[in-house]
Amino acid sequence: MDNIQLRYIFDRRKEASDTGKGLLQIEVRLTGTNRRKLISTGVHLYRNQFSNKNGFTCRNHANAPLITGQVTRMFRQMEAFALSEKCTSLDDIRNWNKNGAETCSVVEFMRDSLGKRNPSDATLEHHNILIRQIEQFGRIKTFADLTYENIADFDLFLRRTVNSQPTLYKRHSALKSYITDAINRGLCRNNPYLQFRVQKGKSRTPVYLDESELKKMLEYVPLNEKLQKVKDLFVFQCFTGMAYIDMQTFSIADVSMSEGVRVIRSSRTKTDESFVSLLLPEAGRIAEKYDYTLPKLSNQKYNDYLKLLGAGAGLDKSLTSHVARHTFATYLINRDIPIESVSKALGHSSIRQTQHYARLLGKKVIEDMKKLL
Repeated sequence: MDNIQLRYIFDRRKEASDTGKGLLQIEVRLTGTNRRKLISTGVHLYRNQFSNKNGFTCRNHANAPLITGQVTRMFRQMEAFALSEKCTSLDDIRNWNKNGAETCSVVEFMRDSLGKRNPSDATLEHHNILIRQIEQFGRIKTFADLTYENIADFDLFLRRTVNSQPTLYKRHSALKSYITDAINRGLCRNNPYLQFRVQKGKSRTPVYLDESELKKMLEYVPLNEKLQKVKDLFVFQCFTGMAYIDMQTFSIADVSMSEGVRVIRSSRTKTDESFVSLLLPEAGRIAEKYDYTLPKLSNQKYNDYLKLLGAGAGLDKSLTSHVARHTFATYLINRDIPIESVSKALGHSSIRQTQHYARLLGKKVIEDMKKLL
């Protein structure tokens, strides 16, 4: 067709701002008419990242040249198709690229998909690390590069820095989920994970504080206000078992009275599984100290400060937010709280998850062997 015009359309729905992203599209219009088709580029940008220089130029973005090049190639290929004999009507423009795997950037697709989700800080960090590792590997740029050979070599590349088999498995599982999504969207034809398999591996033994270590933490007086807030958050977790993301969203709305005692009722952000637990005195005092609005801190910063906190309290163990959750579980089990109740307090979807703590403590072995005495 020779009576056709193309141009870029950015943020047609007026969604772009300093905090929100708008979609970049390519408009294909029949000359002299209002008939048009809008084709998504798959690129979402903040308002200050779009420039109409040369039609479109990405700016203020870590991968601005890559995005500009990717979209420009798409525009030229679409234009070439529209002017070719293969395009006989405006509706044909939707078939401009039946083999999107050759041009669609894997990294940009992942970033775009991640931007549409609402993951926890820990999950977001995990996916961003994966994206950086794919960029460092350098051989997976488009979906056409997702071959068995490249995935196998990417696995070897990951093993240079990833020492934990479960973490390695999580990296591959995350990449596999993006590939499945791309296949469903028609951007990718091949799934190399149909041939390439990764062993899940065994998780490391959970780290927790025993009674004496927890006492040390409670008695420790931090040197500054920042560490005091970190200590309060950690102790609150130790006596509620809340995951980091759930603690950060905790409010007085989660607390109610039941049979004369304060009770926490909520649902886990990660799994939407409900949990219920007493607001134990140690946690209650901290909640009241901050008027039920706990200090806000990124997961990464929180874990960084926990290392300093543990060293200051004289603990040999490396503290993380997970250590507090494990501490709560073992604290309850050591006080003969039934496994079913511990499971509900932690918001586990299956009692098998909770039984892991009982096995860790050898609780059942001890109880069974006491019959010998």
